[in-house]
Amino acid sequence: MFLPVLKKRNPELIRAAVILHQEGKIPPNTWVIDLDTIAYNAEILAQNARKYHLTTYVMSKQHARNPMVNLVAIQKGLYKTVAVDIQCAKIMHRYRVPVGHIGHLNQIPQGDLIFALGMEPDVVTIYSVDIARALSDTAKKMGKTQDLLIRVVGTHDQFFIGQEGGIPEEQLGYAVHEINKLSNVQIVGVTSFPCIRYNRTPDIPVELTENFYTILRAAETLKKMGIEVKQINAPGNTSSDTFELLASYGATHVEPGHGLLGTTPNHAFKEGLPEKPSYLYLTEVSHSVGNDAYVYGGGFWSDIHDPNHVSRALTGTTPDNIFNKEFDSIPMKQIIDYHGVLKGAVSQVHRGDTVVFGFRTQMQMTRSYIAVLSGVSQNQPQLEGLFDHAGTMITFNQDVIPTPDAIIRINKTVSKYK
Repeated sequence: MFLPVLKKRNPELIRAAVILHQEGKIPPNTWVIDLDTIAYNAEILAQNARKYHLTTYVMSKQHARNPMVNLVAIQKGLYKTVAVDIQCAKIMHRYRVPVGHIGHLNQIPQGDLIFALGMEPDVVTIYSVDIARALSDTAKKMGKTQDLLIRVVGTHDQFFIGQEGGIPEEQLGYAVHEINKLSNVQIVGVTSFPCIRYNRTPDIPVELTENFYTILRAAETLKKMGIEVKQINAPGNTSSDTFELLASYGATHVEPGHGLLGTTPNHAFKEGLPEKPSYLYLTEVSHSVGNDAYVYGGGFWSDIHDPNHVSRALTGTTPDNIFNKEFDSIPMKQIIDYHGVLKGAVSQVHRGDTVVFGFRTQMQMTRSYIAVLSGVSQNQPQLEGLFDHAGTMITFNQDVIPTPDAIIRINKTVSKYK
């Protein structure tokens, strides 16, 4: 879906990826991230956020919580990160990346409450009075008070399957009353997800969801109950293109993820958006079956496992000829994506050829490597770090780089973007 815009707006990344792959520095099944473009996009987001008085928490799950990406984005003006689950929080903690918001798409497990509060997040999102009580008890033992966001659910709100949860709007008053009895937590705002959706209709490219209107009503309810509402946190599909709309309705905090990466749905279909695509999926031709070429898999995220979906892929061996061959790739029905298929490519490709896709992804849901590059915009690409799917910095042979050494390497890379 993003291959055409990737070729148009960031061809340097494609060239850099094929060079480093053919040199044996990047393995197949790798998300290749352009740190120059991350820095560029982060500056755009930060400038627009300041313009509309919005605070930006970086949603890092899409880029597999990569510390180089997070820290460069923060250095370029974004605020802190989001930990949507405890795994995310622990990866942030490992690399000393500040977390501002935790507990939204996953609540904090009981055994991790001390760890999570020890990270000193700005806010923790709660789905129930029970978790608020557990947080208060833990905070009391630690001698601190924790600010909370309430995830409020309205009658007509819509959530992705498996992401449901929160305090029903009609029970909000009772919940607030009960939480106010607790000694070591305090309510400071509301949140939901998603708060905005993209459309492929040119007249209404983006629109607010019922979820967003629910938390606006909830914020008014809290104010009437004497609570100072410091956050109306409105995550989901946020980029500089949507900041003005969200702010005009009262949002105070946003959580750009694909906005930072330049790959929200609108970036694929709408001309003129300032952020550029910052990553690609790189793999390699493995073998052939009939008329089709098979490529190594691991990153064919389930969002594209649709029999009616057709992706396109580039193949080649040099930064010039990579643009000369392009093939259809139809997702296969397979339990594990060991391979992808290039339709009818057998006579035009060879084993070891580089293959480049332009997917929109959630990298943390794949079993792919993450390769972070600098110098792409100056045509001097350099591999700054290779990570596994769980955020661990590794060598090409998958030896683990000890965390203290990894932090030194990460900070050295980040310093290039001061």
